[in-house]
Parts: sequence; structure tokens; C-alpha cells
Amino acid sequence: MEGSAMLAVATGFAVLLGTAAWHKIRDTAAFEAVLADYRLLPEWLTGSVARTVPWIEGALAALWLAAPWRADAALLAGVATAVLMLGYGAAMTANLLRGRSWIDCGCGGGEQLSWVLVGRNGVLGAMALAPVAIVDPGTPGWVDLAVSVPVLAAAACLYLATGTLLANAAAMRPWTEDPS
Repeated sequence: MEGSAMLAVATGFAVLLGTAAWHKIRDTAAFEAVLADYRLLPEWLTGSVARTVPWIEGALAALWLAAPWRADAALLAGVATAVLMLGYGAAMTANLLRGRSWIDCGCGGGEQLSWVLVGRNGVLGAMALAPVAIVDPGTPGWVDLAVSVPVLAAAACLYLATGTLLANAAAMRPWTEDPS
């Protein structure tokens, strides 16, 4: 069963990070604007970070593809992804504590910052560390693939549903706020 879990986690993170990298590379200017809106970096550094982060995410996505077969790749991908996810969560937390909940999270779904997103990043960071707990996943086989596909599908649906609920909540916020 460890091989199934590893395959599901690795594939999930490869898709998540690969998609995130693609969106940021495709529209670097938009990502740079989101990054600047966080107001955590000096202005002169924002552009360089905006051009570097997507390549880090892309490299991690590729590393996750090797993770089910290579323990060293799994460990490196897991720790680096956990640091990345927790770093994103810390940036969100800093802005939420400053009362800046209206800014785009930069996740690619148009969600505004919220404590739910911080929690989601914490869960993703913890999940990324799964390879540390899996001592010897073995070589994934057909049974692992058969088990990991529905697990990955359920996790993807949960992730997408969370994003949709957050985007809808942000869109409905003006309707529910007291105008006085």
C-alpha cells in the first residue's frame, strides 16, 4: 500500500506544481503583480523572484515524477515542497494579520487570501512530507496504479472544490456585508 500512497502523492504534487508553474510562466507579469501586492519583498527583487519561482515549481514537479522510483528524489521533493507550501502559507498569514485579505492568493484560481487557504497550504505541506514516512515504497505496479488513481481523483476534486468555494465566498462577500 505504501507504493500506492507514494504514487498518488507524487502524481498529485507533480500535477499541482506543474500547473502552477505553467500558469506563472504563461503570464509572468500577472504573477509579478500578485507578488508585489503581497508587499513582502523589496520592489527591486520582486521581478527576479516572479521569474524564478515558476522554474522552482517546475523543477519540483519533475522531481515528483521520479519520486515513486527513487527514494532520494522523493525525500528531496517532499522536503522542498513542504518548505515551499509552508512559505506560501506564511506569506498569506503575514498579509491576513495586516488585514489584507482582499488580495489574490496567487494560486491560479483567483481566490482571495483566507485562513482556509493558509490551512490548505499547511495540509499540502504535511502531505508533501509523506515520502519521509514511507521507508521503502518499492516499485509501483498495476495494483498501486489501480489504488492511487481514485485516491488522486478524490484529492483533486477536494482541492478544486475548496478553491471554488473560496472564490464563490469572495464573490459573495459584497452581498453579505453590512453597508452601514
